[in-house]
Amino acid sequence: MSHRIFNFSAGPAMLPTEVLEKSATALVDYQGKGFGIAEVSHRGKEFEAVNDEANTRCKQLLGLGDTHDVLFLQGGATMFFTLIPMNFLHTSADYLVGGEWSKKAVSAGKDVGAINVVATSEASNFDHSPASGEWKMSDKADYFHVCTNETVHGHRLPTWPKHPNLVVDASSEFMSRPHPVKDCAFVYGGAQKNLGPSGVVLAIVRKDLYPKQKKTLSKLWSFKDQAENKSMVNTPPTFGVYILLEIFRWLEVQGGLAAMEKRNATKAGLIYSVIDGSNGFYKGTVSNKEQRSHMNLTYKLPSEELTDEFIKTAAKSEMVGLKGYRTVGGIRASAYNAMPVEGCQALAQFMKDFASKKS
Repeated sequence: MSHRIFNFSAGPAMLPTEVLEKSATALVDYQGKGFGIAEVSHRGKEFEAVNDEANTRCKQLLGLGDTHDVLFLQGGATMFFTLIPMNFLHTSADYLVGGEWSKKAVSAGKDVGAINVVATSEASNFDHSPASGEWKMSDKADYFHVCTNETVHGHRLPTWPKHPNLVVDASSEFMSRPHPVKDCAFVYGGAQKNLGPSGVVLAIVRKDLYPKQKKTLSKLWSFKDQAENKSMVNTPPTFGVYILLEIFRWLEVQGGLAAMEKRNATKAGLIYSVIDGSNGFYKGTVSNKEQRSHMNLTYKLPSEELTDEFIKTAAKSEMVGLKGYRTVGGIRASAYNAMPVEGCQALAQFMKDFASKKS
């Protein structure tokens, strides 16, 4: 095995070493057949078996039955900001805005139809997600869209809201904890945080949405048509789907999503305890501690100079990808499923040492 460092990048992010090694072998020689999995027809028996197994394991991990379809589609979650209203927005839709990504979802939705922002925390620089008591819901919304983990700002919805037609952008926390997907109308996420490489979107669609779906200009953009064609209206991202399958297998070996939630809480706790115990040297950016993300741990140092020094010095200690998002600054340590506990232990110790030298 080659030497691996702790990569805290927000995405594309680190993947489990075991998954990379198995995928690398499959890329060169799949099951000893003398060809790689990226070289087979998407209509052939090899990829068909991969697609079917990935679909089955995904449903098992999420506790889904026949009420929902699993789709493996090309692109990224940002593209779905347009595709979702294109398919499901008839009269108006409700959107909760707690950060950069939900704000972008609203902007894209407004190009398609009427969007009602039920609440926003933009006035406080998205340092929290608005509490449910503040939401101004409409009676006739076709769906309610939320981003359950705001990657940029480091906060999440501790529990997913209940709504008859809940649409969830779960990109940066997908499969990091058990999700009530069976209670949702539509859940989607880019793979490049917890699930695989960029270029693949995992989408879960409740089947009773199809009769209400609008006609799209292309079958490529129709969730109903994609479901009927097993995500293969056109050639799917075959190797990306294969890596997804290896991730699903890996998650099962880890003990499933409940086990991942426990491990991720431990990792996040290591960092947040240093922030809270630093006498203000580190300042968490999330005003409501109950909403602190377990995936994207965001904080600031006393100055830009110290922030730059922190990032450069951490890199020398083999911890990279710690620079905060360009509109926010500070530090963002993304501790997705593949980040081992040892990575967060190393960062926590580095933070303590750095603060003691610079305080």
